[in-house]
This record gives sequence, structure tokens and C-alpha cells, in this order.
Amino acid sequence: ALLHRANLRMLQQRVPESETDLDTCIRLYPNNLLARLRLATVCMAKEDLDGAKKMLEKAEEYDPDSSEVHCYRGELHFAKGDFSEAKSEFEKAMECDTSNPTPYVNAALAVVNTPSAMGAMPDFAEAIRLLEKAIEVDPMFHAAYVQLGQMKLSMATDLSRAKEVVELYDKGLEYCRTPEELRDICSMRILTVAQIDAAHALHMETLNMQ
Repeated sequence: ALLHRANLRMLQQRVPESETDLDTCIRLYPNNLLARLRLATVCMAKEDLDGAKKMLEKAEEYDPDSSEVHCYRGELHFAKGDFSEAKSEFEKAMECDTSNPTPYVNAALAVVNTPSAMGAMPDFAEAIRLLEKAIEVDPMFHAAYVQLGQMKLSMATDLSRAKEVVELYDKGLEYCRTPEELRDICSMRILTVAQIDAAHALHMETLNMQ
């Protein structure tokens, strides 16, 4: 009941009250992994990264093979700008649970945010591979379609590549679980089609306006 109420209060933006409920829940049930993860999220939202780190370390003690714990640890490193460490944690999360799509998406974001030597481009091919793997693992994972579509569109070298993004969104539309997800992908699809149509009208071979 405490955990449920804490989640509800988080949704209502009543963070201090949610934190109190989570503290009480952990005091009563020290091995409640979900409560510790939720409290780590609260700490991160408050930019208390040290508090989040301590909570996640304790959570890992109770369940060192938890994919979720490694995901949260990766997100903590990501928030600190430690993208290599973040990717390492996301990879551990994949090893713990190959059916969890979240670490694949998070690892892809870590890849594209990792600074490259001498101004080189990030490893977009690796990021795309990870995002495609996320969809393979869970075809209903909305975030993977969003990130993959945006990335592929930004890299489209010709209109045929851009049309592949429309096909990706069409696939994503088949798996939308909420009206919000449906609106999100519909909006991106409409914008992509409009860009392609405009390029055709201007007799362009790419979406690059330069």
C-alpha cells in the first residue's frame, strides 16, 4: 500500500510525501527492491546524485543480477555525463535480462553522446543496431521507434532512406499501447512524409536543404 501510494504521489508531483512513503516502506521491508529503485529516482529528480548512488548500491546488494538495478545505475552515470560507464551498466542490464528493451535504448543514447576523438562522429551504426535490437526484443517499445526514427532520418542520404523511416513508423503504429504513443508516432510520421513530399516537389534527391 505504501509503494502504491508513493507512486500515486509521484504522479501528482507530491515528491516530499512520496519520499516519506518510500522511506517508511524501506524501513519496514528493507529488501523491497522496487521501493529502493523508486527512491533512487526521487533522489535523481532532486539532483541528489550521491543519495541515488547509495540507494542503488544497497539495491544491488539485495539483487546483484537485477536488470533494473543496472539500468538505474546506468542512468545515474548518464546524468553525471559519464557515458562510457553508463553504457557499461546498460550492457550488464542486457546480460541480466535479454528481454528488457530499456537498456538497449539507453545504451544507444550513451553511444551517441559519448565524445569522439578529434571531432569524429559518434558511432551511429552501433546506436542503430542497439535500437533495432530493442524493437526485436519488444516490438511494442515506443521509445525505440522514436529514437530510431529520428536517428535514421537525420542520417538519410537519399529519399529512399527517408521512406524507410515512414515504414518504421507504420510498424510502430501497429503496436501503440496508449493514445499518447499513437499521437506521438503519427505526428512524426506526418512530418517525415511532409519533408519527403517537399523534397520531391523541389526535385531534390535528399532532405538536405543546403
